[in-house]
Amino acid sequence: MSKRNWGIGATKANLAVLLALVLAACTAEPPAVAEPTQPLIQATATFTPSPIPPTFTPSSDLSAPGDVGGVSTSPSPASASPDDLGEDQVATELAALAQRRIAQEQDVPINQVEIVSIEAYVWQDTSLGCPEPGQTYAPVAVDGYRIVLEVRDTLVIFHTDFDRAIPCDPDLEQLPES
Repeated sequence: MSKRNWGIGATKANLAVLLALVLAACTAEPPAVAEPTQPLIQATATFTPSPIPPTFTPSSDLSAPGDVGGVSTSPSPASASPDDLGEDQVATELAALAQRRIAQEQDVPINQVEIVSIEAYVWQDTSLGCPEPGQTYAPVAVDGYRIVLEVRDTLVIFHTDFDRAIPCDPDLEQLPES
């Protein structure tokens, strides 16, 4: 094997090539940046509603259910006929809900389910005055109504809060004292 002598001449040539590469790199133009393109489908803003968080209202600022639309919450609750409830939209809607439910359960036209009375109450716990045996209920005041309907000569009782109407067995019914 022969040994090559790379001596000073070879080193100068290598340095010249290296210098040429460095200078070329410093003087070269930077690569072109691509221009953004328009999307085929334009994005549109959408609105997603979010629930309104509950706010605290002191109980002294709340009105009793009887303060709305002329339904009274006296110690001996006064019954209201459907005609007296024209302004109490909550009582009217809850009575209509109870009517529809009974009409469907008994398979009768809704006009055969008559509203006998609607009384505003403040229930003493979450049972709404209709506790189920063996159940435990939170002891909080709950505004609502006692709705009595008649269908086929039978009285049907519902107790409500402002969101639901539940049937109440007269044997289990517990009305607040005042």
